[in-house]
Amino acid sequence: MAGMCSALNLYVLSYDGKASCLTFALAYRTMASSPAGPYSNLPEVSPPILERSILESGYTRESGRTIPNGTSDYSSNAASNSLHCRNVTAKYEEYINPCVLSWSDLSYAVPGKKTAKNPYGKKTILDKVSGRSAPGDLTAIMGPSGSGKTTLVDLLADRISSGLVTGTIELNGTDRVTKTFRAVTSYVAQEDTLLGSFTVVETMKMAARLSLPNSVVMTDIHSRVESVMDAMGLGACRNTLVGDIFRKGLSGGQKRRLSIAIELLSNPSILILDEPTSGLDSSSAHNVMKYILKLCGEGKNVLCTIHQPSSLVYDMFTNVIVLSLGQIVYCGSRSNMIPHFASIGFNCPKYMNPAEYFVNLVNTDFEDHVDVTKLVHAYTQSNVKKQLLDQLSADRATLQNLPDIELRPSSAMRQFSVLMYRNTLNNIRNPGIYWIRLFMYFCLSFMVGTMYLSTNDDLTEEDLVPLLFYVQAFLVFMSVAVLPFFIEQRAVFARERANSSLSVVSYVCANFLATLPGIFLIAAMSTALVVLLAGLNAFEYFLLNLFLSLVVAESMMHVIGAAVPHYIIGIALGAGVFGMFMLCEGFMVPRDSIPDYWIWGYYLAFHSYSFESFVFKQFENETSEEAKAILAKYGMENVDVMQDMLYLVAYVAGFQLIFMFILWKFHTGRR
Repeated sequence: MAGMCSALNLYVLSYDGKASCLTFALAYRTMASSPAGPYSNLPEVSPPILERSILESGYTRESGRTIPNGTSDYSSNAASNSLHCRNVTAKYEEYINPCVLSWSDLSYAVPGKKTAKNPYGKKTILDKVSGRSAPGDLTAIMGPSGSGKTTLVDLLADRISSGLVTGTIELNGTDRVTKTFRAVTSYVAQEDTLLGSFTVVETMKMAARLSLPNSVVMTDIHSRVESVMDAMGLGACRNTLVGDIFRKGLSGGQKRRLSIAIELLSNPSILILDEPTSGLDSSSAHNVMKYILKLCGEGKNVLCTIHQPSSLVYDMFTNVIVLSLGQIVYCGSRSNMIPHFASIGFNCPKYMNPAEYFVNLVNTDFEDHVDVTKLVHAYTQSNVKKQLLDQLSADRATLQNLPDIELRPSSAMRQFSVLMYRNTLNNIRNPGIYWIRLFMYFCLSFMVGTMYLSTNDDLTEEDLVPLLFYVQAFLVFMSVAVLPFFIEQRAVFARERANSSLSVVSYVCANFLATLPGIFLIAAMSTALVVLLAGLNAFEYFLLNLFLSLVVAESMMHVIGAAVPHYIIGIALGAGVFGMFMLCEGFMVPRDSIPDYWIWGYYLAFHSYSFESFVFKQFENETSEEAKAILAKYGMENVDVMQDMLYLVAYVAGFQLIFMFILWKFHTGRR
């Protein structure tokens, strides 16, 4: 292979036991490529030849090096330079949060089946895992399926709240603080959680406004969005909808790149990715990883799980962690991995991708795998493990000199305005939220109105009571149709809350207010068709009653959507609750005839207050004996309509508060 290739070389901090020195350097090395050789003979990149240092935060230049003010001890040994860190000048702000992430003896267990060999029923997913990643590092976490890769990154990204976790996770040599850690970290999960109603550029602009601090003006947000979008190869599809079940949009690979791009907008110090190349073709995977490597050159600390990277992608990694059965088989630099395994008798064949060879080596799903216990023991006794432990100790002793991490989240008011705009636009664009329902309401209301036409002399006043029941019960029942879209939005909320400190109050308020116009449109159309065609009384009260009932039903669907794991369960639960409320609301069995052991259902159902108001306002001014008999039959001679309306408002407030609590307590982005 002829031509030229460039490699990005990143180095910087040395520890001498007395003082720490933080050097920010960026170097590019250009070399003439030689004919393709065996992977086992690949050289490690050379030390940097071009250095750029930062002078802020108490660091000065001395003898060609960057050292803390007031210190002069500095090791010039390149081999000891271990903390990779950069000064990054973004278009909108100075990047000043270098972060070293380390973990020691990290274990994770969940309840399992009790057996003779496992009397406590504890299933160990990770077993005493230790590692480290610094600014400028691109760390690969590899291993076969079920080895614990995703669990490890979930723990490191603070995405696990259940199970038994032991060990320590440290940020810059001190115990991790959740609020600080989340402020400087972005996590890209395996699943793409995106709203299909927006284009690529709209999605990224709204994500940027949610995650970036208020000090970042719109022009800088647009510049940041354009830069990241082009770098991730999304420029050509900038105006393409993400896509959903109603419309085609981005391909799976493009959605994957968009998910990564969203988390890069906030310029995080630490980027953790779970299978970033999943769903991508080899070319797209290579280009995505090239951009991630560029981020490392800007001082970011990047960790990613990857199943079996291509040879080109494998060569980009600084460090490699190999897991099997939840244990560390290797954790160290990529260049030392082949010599380490060779020293214990496992030589990577020439011309074979080392990633493929070593992952296959530790795959316990098949009979020809090696004894993983021996590999773990060999690593534990190796110099590679000793160097890691020494480095972890050095971090605790020296990283205290780093400047404090700055926390600059977006304000709750700014988040509210963005969420209000996004939810309103999503409600308009997504046909499943209101437009399909509006069509269904139109058809049913038209049928009801024409079936009960005021010119139909065969109908009696008592025949109008089932009409009012149908309007109150079934039109409200149709709110269950929106549940799948609430659960889709819930997944987006969980991701944004975990990665950008999204305010729960802002989200709930914006979500609630954005639903009101659509609900009012449905209520107004249904009221016009039913009341005018059937010749009913009290148009204004009918509209207010139906509108509030629909808002209560929508709010209840919010609660159910937040409480259930899948929309199928939510639809079944919602239908069951509505069915019980219909039975207890006083139409099928009048209130005075409901058995004492079921009367609680009458007072619990919001349908009861809505239905009695419908009936009372229809017949209160009628002078016929039939009308008076109807009110007496249902025990509705004296109904305080405004009090019933206030009850409905109280239901709305109660359901929204419950919705807010469930989101705050259970949807933190952690599992």
